[in-house]
Amino acid sequence: MKVELQKVLPNEIEKRSFEIITAELGGKVLNPAHEAVIKRVIHTSADFEYADALAFSPDVVPRAIEALRGGATIVTDTNMARAGVNKAAAAQLGCEVMCYMGDEDVAQRA
Repeated sequence: MKVELQKVLPNEIEKRSFEIITAELGGKVLNPAHEAVIKRVIHTSADFEYADALAFSPDVVPRAIEALRGGATIVTDTNMARAGVNKAAAAQLGCEVMCYMGDEDVAQRA
């Protein structure tokens, strides 16, 4: 059996993934201020229930943008989540991305 491989760029895969997510959500109306976050969570988790389960505090998106533009430190709970953060974009904003899961002192305190 011969397998034909196709060269596909990562950004093309991501674009297609978001097209599929949009199609799967059908006519579901999402708050425009939260839509990008909801779709990113679905993209990351492959769990469409997040479209209904996520709750947002008032003004969370503009406040998060303000914090990022101010160079906030981004702390993730897993190294996998840390790996998923766009480091170049974070660096442009002056943000550092941290995960303390592997730190010995954190393990000792836990």
